[in-house]
Amino acid sequence: MTGACRGLPPRLDAGRSRAFLFAVAVLLTLRLALLLLLWAVGGEPLQPDSPLYLTLAQALAEQGWFSSSLERYHPEVFRTPGYPGLLAGLLLLGLEGTLWPLLLQEALYLVVVAIFYLGTRSLLDGGLARAVVIFLLIEPGGIAYPKLIASDTLNLLLIVPALFALGWHFGSRRIVPRWSWLIMAGVLLGAAAWVRPAAFLLPLVFALVIIVSGRFRAEAFARAAALALVTALVLSPWLLRNQAEFGKPYLSGQASNMFANYHLPYVWEVTRGLPFSEGQREALALGDAAITTAEVELGRSLDAVEQLDLRQEQALAMLLEHPAVYAQRWVIGMLKTLNGPGLLDAFAAFGHQTERVRFSAIEEASFTRKVQLFLAGQDLLVLAEVMLRSALLVLALAGAVVVMRSGNPFLWSIMFFSAYTVFIPGPMGLTRLRFAAEGFLFTQAWLGLRCLLDLTGWIVMGRRPDRSTAT
Repeated sequence: MTGACRGLPPRLDAGRSRAFLFAVAVLLTLRLALLLLLWAVGGEPLQPDSPLYLTLAQALAEQGWFSSSLERYHPEVFRTPGYPGLLAGLLLLGLEGTLWPLLLQEALYLVVVAIFYLGTRSLLDGGLARAVVIFLLIEPGGIAYPKLIASDTLNLLLIVPALFALGWHFGSRRIVPRWSWLIMAGVLLGAAAWVRPAAFLLPLVFALVIIVSGRFRAEAFARAAALALVTALVLSPWLLRNQAEFGKPYLSGQASNMFANYHLPYVWEVTRGLPFSEGQREALALGDAAITTAEVELGRSLDAVEQLDLRQEQALAMLLEHPAVYAQRWVIGMLKTLNGPGLLDAFAAFGHQTERVRFSAIEEASFTRKVQLFLAGQDLLVLAEVMLRSALLVLALAGAVVVMRSGNPFLWSIMFFSAYTVFIPGPMGLTRLRFAAEGFLFTQAWLGLRCLLDLTGWIVMGRRPDRSTAT
C-alpha cells in the first residue's frame, strides 16, 4: 500500500501562496457582499428555535433569571443557557435586534476558519490547511448558520479549538504530553455543553483515543479522567442549579425532545404508515395524556423535568417495540445528516424559496420515494450539492482507512468526533447537526483523495509506491 494510504502524507510547504491569499481575499469580499445583501433584504434569521432563545436572552438581560417568562420566574431546563447568554450580553450592551447577533456570528465563524488554518498547518500540513480554509469559506452551511438566530456558530467556536487543543496535547514532544492543552480542551468542551448538551459526552469519545494511544498505561487513564473531570467541573454550576431547582442534576430536555418529537414519528412512518407531522401531533398528545394521568395518581403537578422524563420514557418504550425498524431509521438519519444540502438553509437565511419542499413534510412512508420527491422539488444547485456531498462521503470513507493506519491520535480524535456528531442525532437527521464536523469531515475526505490519487498513479503509471510519504 502506498505511503499516503499507510499514514499521513508528507508535510508540504507551509507557506502562504499568492494564489491562496488572493482566493481568500475574494471569498472574504464575497462574504461581506452577502452580509450587505442580508442587511438590504432583511433575511429570515428566525428559525423554529429562535423565539425561545430570544425570550431567554431578554429575561437574562432584564430580570437576571434564566426563564422563558419575563413576568414570573419559571426555571428553564429545556434549553441550556450558553447561547441565550451570548444574546443577553449583546442586549446589555444596547445592541438590540437580530442584526447584531448575525454580525457577531459572522466574525466568530471567521475566527473558527483562522483556527482551522493555524491548527491544520501546525498538526498536519500547509496544503491541507489552505484547502480546508477555502472549503470553509464557500461551504453552504458556513454561509447559512452564522446568519440565523441559532446556537450552531457559538458551538462551533468552542468545539473546533477543543479538538485542536487535543491535537497539540498529543503532539507535544515531551515524554508526558502537555497537560495545559488537555485542560484547555476540557474547559472548551464543558463550555460547549452549556451551548449544546451533547458535548458533555465527548470526553468519553476522546478517552478511547487517549487510552489506546497511551498504550493503556496508568498515565493515559489519568489523562482521560482529567479531561472528563474538567469538562464536568465547567458544567457543574448548571447541573447544581438544576439539582437545587428540580432535585436532579438534569442536563437538558433535548434528549426527551429528540426521542418523542423526532425518533418516534419517524419510526411510525414505517410501522404505521403515519405521516411525520401527524406522528408528531400524536406523540405530543400521548405525552400530554401520560402527564395528566401521572398528575392524577400523584395528586400534584409534575415539574418540567418530570414531564420531560416521562415523555422520554414513554417514547423509548414505544421505540424499543420495533428495534429493527428503529435501527434502520437511525442509519437513514445518519445519511440525511451527512448528505443534507446546506444550500437550503442558506436560501432560508436570505428569505429565498421559503415555500420549498421540506423533507419531513412529505407525506410518504417510503424513504426512497420520499428522497425522490424531495430531490424533484429542488433546483440544480441543490442537486449539485447533494452529488458533491455524496462524493465527499466516499472520499471520507477512504480517508478513514488513512486515519486508522496513521497511528495519529489527533486524526483518530477528529474521525471519532465526526462519527459521533453524525451518529448522535439518529433518525432526526438534520443538515445543521453536521455543522460542527464539516471541517473535520473535509480533512478526512482530503486524506482519502490523496490516498486514492496515489493508488491511481501507481496502477496507471506502474510506478512503485513512494515509501518516503509514510510517517
